[in-house]
Formats: sequence, structure tokens, C-alpha cells
Amino acid sequence: MSVICSIFTHFANRDNTLTCLRRLAAQTRRLEHIVIINNSSPDDPAMSEARALANASGLPEGCLHILQMPGNLGNAGGCAHGLNYAFRDLGADAVWVLDDDSWPRPGALEALLREPVDDGTVRMSLVIDPKANDELSWPLTIPAEPGRDRKWVNAVRRSELPEGHAIVSRGGWLGALYPRAVWQKAGTPTPELFIRGEDEEYPWKVRHAGFRFITVRDSELEHPGSKYELLHVDIAGRSFFYEPGLSDSRLYYKIRNWSWLQRLKRPKAHLQRLAACAFYALLTLNAMLRCDEVSVRRIYTLFRALHNGFYGKLRPW
Repeated sequence: MSVICSIFTHFANRDNTLTCLRRLAAQTRRLEHIVIINNSSPDDPAMSEARALANASGLPEGCLHILQMPGNLGNAGGCAHGLNYAFRDLGADAVWVLDDDSWPRPGALEALLREPVDDGTVRMSLVIDPKANDELSWPLTIPAEPGRDRKWVNAVRRSELPEGHAIVSRGGWLGALYPRAVWQKAGTPTPELFIRGEDEEYPWKVRHAGFRFITVRDSELEHPGSKYELLHVDIAGRSFFYEPGLSDSRLYYKIRNWSWLQRLKRPKAHLQRLAACAFYALLTLNAMLRCDEVSVRRIYTLFRALHNGFYGKLRPW
């Protein structure tokens, strides 16, 4: 039997963390290991509550691991440590990546493992928002034509997904079941991305290591969508999404990490990347106007983030 480990980070939300642990304990296919990566202080009461909950839920002794971080490393930094710990120290064959506010339904892991795949395929759960009638929490990138993966489109509703249990996807982070071979070839997310970067950077690294992705329809992972409707612009087959209501810090990391990833993809195409950043700035400014989010601080955040990412400077907020 494969050794499966799930990892997720904890920082400040006790209720989310305990709910996630309850959902993992309730899986119809038991996990061999659950790792909570604690970005909070060692004496955070949520960690002692998590241990008590693990015992009360009937998890086997030694199943729950709490990995203490030296400070708040964000999701990317915490999960980088978590992946290393799961594969290197626990001997996991695969790691199921979650977040404290992503809660798998009871049969989610069993459905993932039931879907047959080859050694070069990563399985992912379908991320849904129960408060929106189980619609997709965010767009899922799928091939524009069945059987071909040269051109991609974004499905924003379940009705736009193709038929079948296994849906060819461009990649993902949350809900992905990464096998050991992925870690061996692609390593871990870049810790300095902090937040809102690992979800694009790591799947890109995994694809370039020769792996493909599928989303398993029957493996449902509950995760809240945006509080506001995403603004979507489709230009020449490329999609731009703006999420209203983000804090300045989250907006900064989202844009900085996007700009940094363009540098990673095209390190020598300076003019092309500069044009892409300029176009991104125009689209973002237009979205800010439409959402009534224009301010001096917001505009400064936009250009500082683009500048730092363009020059490869993963400076914190």
C-alpha cells in the first residue's frame, strides 16, 4: 500500500485548522501521515488542540506531525519544508497538498487514488465552493479541444468541464497529489514566494519536468471562492483575472510573483517581458477603476510589485 501524507500550513486561524484536520481524519481512505506546518508560535493553543483532536478522532499514534517553523514563512515557505519532511523524513510515496481552509469531502482521497494513472501524471481534486452550489472556486484551465493540450481555456463553471472522471488540466497546487518522482525532479516551491505564487510556479516547474495533470471530478475539495466576482478579460486567447477586495499585501505578492514567473519562463526576453508587464499594469489599472479600488497606495503597490518581480527581487511586502 502506498504511504500517503497530507500537508497544510497553519498561521492564525484555529477554526480552519481544526476543521481541516477533522476532514482529513474522516477520509474513507485513511492517511498514513498528516503534517501541520506551524507558521505561528510554538505555544499556539491550536497545536495542542490539534493533538487532542487527533487522539479523539481515532487517528493512529504517530499519524499527526506538527512541523514548527522559525517564523511565518507563508504558504510557499511552509509547504516547501513540508514536502521535504514528508518525502525525506516520513518516506511518503505521495503528498496531498491542502490549505487550512480547504476541506476534503470524505471520499476525496479514495476517489483520487481510484483513478488509474501512469508514473508521469499528477492527480488533483476538484476545488469547489459549497456556498456557491458547489461551483468551481476558481477557473480550471483545460484544453480548448478534447485530446489536444496546445491551447488552453479557463472553465469557470462546472457545466463548462468536459465529460468523464479524469479531466486533463494545465496544473494546480491546492488539492494536488504529488508523487515522490515530482519532488525528486522538480524540488519544492520557491520559499520566497511567500503566498500567492506557489500555485502557478510549482505546476510550471512540474510540467517542465515532464509531468502532466488531471483533475478527478469525484474528488471534491471544499474551498471558499472570492467574496467578489472575478473580473475576467480574454485577449487573443490569453486570460487576465482581477480579484477585487484583496488586501494590499496579497495584491503585492500576487503581482510580484506573476512578474517573477515571467522572468523564470523567459529569462533573456527582456523586451517581451517588459511589454507583458506594461500590458498587465494597464489591465490592472482598468480593473481597479471598474472596482473603485484606485488609490495612491494601490497604484504604488502595483508598480513596486511589477518592478521587483521583473528584476528578480523577491522582496517581502
